[in-house]
Formats: sequence, C-alpha cells, structure tokens
Amino acid sequence: MPETDVPTVSEIVRRAVALVDSGGADPIARELELVYEDDDRAAPGLDLREELRTTVEGLDPDRTSGAAAVAAGVALFLSTQPGGAADREATIREGVRVMYGGDVPEHVRAWLADQGIDD
Repeated sequence: MPETDVPTVSEIVRRAVALVDSGGADPIARELELVYEDDDRAAPGLDLREELRTTVEGLDPDRTSGAAAVAAGVALFLSTQPGGAADREATIREGVRVMYGGDVPEHVRAWLADQGIDD
C-alpha cells in the first residue's frame, strides 16, 4: 500500500493513546489501540464520535479508565486536525472539548486532575 499524508484511523488512535498513556500503564487505553490497529480507513472526513464513544464504553462499561475516554476524544480531534498533537496538554484539552463539550464525565475530570490538566 502506498504511503500518503492522509492519516488512517489506526494511526490517529495509536497517536492518541501514545499521547495520553505514553507509559502504557492503562490497559483499557491499550485495548482501544488494539481494536483499531488494522483500521486503514482515512480518518479525515469520518464522523468517529459515536464509534469511538461506544467502543470505549464497551471496553470500559464501569467507566474506570479516564485515559481511554480521553484517548478517544484526542483521536476524534486528530481525525479533524491531524497536526494537532504538537502540544500535549492543549491537544488533550481540545480532544476532551470536542468529545464531551460541557458535559465532561467524572472519570475524565479525575484523570485530567491527576495529570495536572485543567478541563
């Protein structure tokens, strides 16, 4: 397959998980990455919000992984702004904003606070 500058869903999810959980400490975030590891759809132009949200809910029905939920938001953001990962905190804030708007779940707020990131 020829290389292009158009990021795939696999690439944006991998970048999002790496940005959010660089040490690999959160197993659910890593599961999210595995779910999409072979997804070669071009990410720009796809509406991934519902797909990412329901995937994370399926992997984490008890809402214990703020990292996975944030990674889904970051992946959503990166699907529209592929170059958006230059500043980790700004990218995470924007990912949370585009995924959750003003209704940020408590486990996401707790994860952000643990990271020292204002939501």
